[in-house]
Amino acid sequence: MAITKEELLEKMKEKNVVVLDVLPFADYEKLRIKGSDSLPIIGIRPEVFARAVEAKYGKDKFFVTYCSGFPCRHFMEAADALVKQGLQAQGYPGGIQEWAESGLPVEGTQVK
Repeated sequence: MAITKEELLEKMKEKNVVVLDVLPFADYEKLRIKGSDSLPIIGIRPEVFARAVEAKYGKDKFFVTYCSGFPCRHFMEAADALVKQGLQAQGYPGGIQEWAESGLPVEGTQVK
């Protein structure tokens, strides 16, 4: 249920894909995958997170969750919660660290 950076880059071309940064909003503001949205999972129950995603985006989207990168596991907790809610989701284990180090599009206050 994990997606690679190459697969994510391709997936982001589709209109029904939502990329979710599940880290605290302060981290999202600093550096994020360009075009991603912020919906933190830290500090809330996974089922509450999943219901919030469904309420905001509906059931007809494909979600890709990410966090900081190894060893962060919040991306998988989020993806699992979305699947249990009946949504389509995959997690991106490389996170913002791998994405940024690979020179892929990022945005935020830390971007030079």
